[in-house]
Amino acid sequence: MNLLLDAGNSRIKWQLRQGAAIVCAGVGEAESASLFSELDGKLWRGVQSVAVCTVRSEAARETLEHAIALHTRVPVRFFWTESSFGRLVCAYEQPSSMGADRWCAMVAAWSDTNSACMVIDAGSAITVDWINAQGRHEGGYILPGRNLMLDSLSQKTARVLFEREQGQDSVSPGQSTGECVLHGINWLLRALALQLGREAEVPVLVTGGDGAYIKEALEEVAARNVTVQHRPDLVLDGLDRVANR
Repeated sequence: MNLLLDAGNSRIKWQLRQGAAIVCAGVGEAESASLFSELDGKLWRGVQSVAVCTVRSEAARETLEHAIALHTRVPVRFFWTESSFGRLVCAYEQPSSMGADRWCAMVAAWSDTNSACMVIDAGSAITVDWINAQGRHEGGYILPGRNLMLDSLSQKTARVLFEREQGQDSVSPGQSTGECVLHGINWLLRALALQLGREAEVPVLVTGGDGAYIKEALEEVAARNVTVQHRPDLVLDGLDRVANR
């Protein structure tokens, strides 16, 4: 079985796969003792390979590697952005400077569509990338995601006080500081999705923690011939392809 990990800025998502089948999965922090709580000793003994894509710091990468080593002696392989994967070609002059999760998402998108497409990863940061019909990455955008915007407002504004976890998707004008912040961020994410939907002329694949929210707004304005897919496992799907090529 193959253990795949997408180590992002705010969380680590992992899956244990047997071929294409997902045997077990979880989400957590590298520093948390419960990161792999869903994996028992029998499953760990069945792990044959460990593949990781990460955008975390070198120290955090080492912490994660140590956490894995507590359970298995299988070597941990880290995968980074490359200049190409088959016909898919990275637009960056220095591919190693692109986040590996972003590259893996594009690998999966291109492998599955084999056509021009837009890839949106709505995580801590929001990335938007375009791939043309020949498989060339045409570039993209990087924007702050929900958590980064919340962090900025809570850490840089002394009197903007609010509770982060209110579970509201509303975009109506807020009537408290908390509502103003949370509804404002929802409004901004929705505006971004609507703009991308108006520009979309190719299939769109959406992943990340806010992927479902982005997809809903995209579908409101996207042309009828444009498909919008919510693919929560897109990064891990791409990592699986890269690790097993």
